This record gives sequence, C-alpha cells and structure tokens, in this order.
Amino acid sequence: MSMDGKEIDNILTGIHTDHKENHADKYIDHYLEQYRIYLHMFNTVSDRRLKTNEFFLGLNTAIMAIMGYIETKIVPHASIVFILVPFVGIAICYCWYEIIISLRQLCRAKFKVIHQVEQKLPVSLFKTEWILLGEGKNAKKYVPLSKIEKRIPIIFIVLYIIIFLFNSPIAGIFNF
Repeated sequence: MSMDGKEIDNILTGIHTDHKENHADKYIDHYLEQYRIYLHMFNTVSDRRLKTNEFFLGLNTAIMAIMGYIETKIVPHASIVFILVPFVGIAICYCWYEIIISLRQLCRAKFKVIHQVEQKLPVSLFKTEWILLGEGKNAKKYVPLSKIEKRIPIIFIVLYIIIFLFNSPIAGIFNF
C-alpha cells in the first residue's frame, strides 16, 4: 500500500493537533528532537542490516569451509554431507534474502517519513540527496544497496545447488 505525502502527514500530526496550539513556542523544539530520534532509529536499522549481512555471510562461508575441509579429508559417509548440507545452506540463504527484502521495505518506509518531516524543516537534506542520486532509477548515479545485497544469497544458493548436483546420484548419470 503506497501512501502519498498528505496521508503520511495526517498520520504524523493528526493525533496531536492540540500540541501546536497549546505549546507553540516548544513545538519546533519537540519536532526537531523527534526528527533527531527518528534519524537515530534509521541509523540503527542500517547497523542491524550490516550485522545481519555479516552474520549470514560468515555462516555461509563457514559452511563452505567445513565442506571444503571434509572434501580434502577422508571422512566416512561424507557424500551424505554434500547432499544434505546444501539444502540447509539454501534454506539459510532464502531466509537471508527475505530479511534483506524486509529491511529494504522498512528503510523505504522510514525514508518516506523522513521526506515528509523534512517538508516542515528549513532544508530537505535526505530528499535533496535522493533527487541528486536519481531516486534510484539511474544506475549510473546510484545502485540501491539492496539490489547488490540480494545477489549474494543467490550466489550462495547457486553454489549449494552445484555442490548438491555434483554429489547426488544424478551426477553419476552425467559423469560429473
């Protein structure tokens, strides 16, 4: 559901209309303080996004390293590992991919709120930056991070599929 600026503004300020009238002198101070807090919350989401990517990248790297170690050692029944572990890896990557999409949606919503709030401020820094970056529509100016992030779990999924195919009974048919 996409909302326009007026709808967002009604949600932001509609509940507290008496605040402006009863405390006009403090209104701008409160407004700016809430804006600062909201920007801090936005940065917290960005930090969470980074830590999530680090976690899943590390987890997948560890899985690949363990499988590489098993491949180099003579381990009884190792082939079952190379058949089952790729399914676990694919499930992990799918969750990672969904988290990336979820965090992207959260960031988009936060940016809409920030842009709406900035309309009442002397300058619209985030909106101006977004316009200068072509609003994410021109890859020469800006490629949204989530587009790049989503490729990494897909790459790991492809690797897991290849590992599975080379170690499954199907591989014997094709002489892999």
